[in-house]
Amino acid sequence: MRFRPEVDYYEILQVHPRASPEMVKKAYRTLMGEMGGHPDLGGDEERAKLINEAYAVLGDAELRRAYDNARRVRAPWGRPGGAWRPGGPGEASGPAGREMERLAGTVSKVLFSAVVIVAGLTVARLLRSPTLDLADLLAMILLLLQIWRQVSPAGRV
Repeated sequence: MRFRPEVDYYEILQVHPRASPEMVKKAYRTLMGEMGGHPDLGGDEERAKLINEAYAVLGDAELRRAYDNARRVRAPWGRPGGAWRPGGPGEASGPAGREMERLAGTVSKVLFSAVVIVAGLTVARLLRSPTLDLADLLAMILLLLQIWRQVSPAGRV
C-alpha cells in the first residue's frame, strides 16, 4: 500500500505519533464504530475511506516507520513532523542530538535565572535597602534551585 506523507494520519485517528499499535487499533475501532464513522452507521463514505487509509498505514509497523520517515524529510523545520521536535518523530537522534537538547535546556535555565535575579536586585535597589538586596538574592537563588529541580526530569539538566 502507498501512503501520502502530506496527510496527517495521526490527526485523522486522533492519536499521538508515539501511540502504541493497540492504541491506534482502539482509536480506529472507536472512530468507525462507536463514533458512527462507518457508512453503514450513517457516517460519511469519504471520511471512512480516510480513516481506513490512516489505519492501514499506522497499523502496519513497517508502513508506519516509512510514513514517519517520509513526513520527517518532507516537513519544514519547526513545523509538526519537522526536523526538530524533542520527543517527536523528528527528534534529533544519537548522543549529539541529546547533548544539543541538554545544552539548550541549560542555556534557557541560566538565562531565565539571570533575568529573575536582575529583576529582584533592581526592585531591591529601587527600595534602597542593602539588607533586602542580600535577603532577596539568597531567596531568589533558593527559589530558582527549587524550580530547576522540579522542571528537570531525572537524568537531565
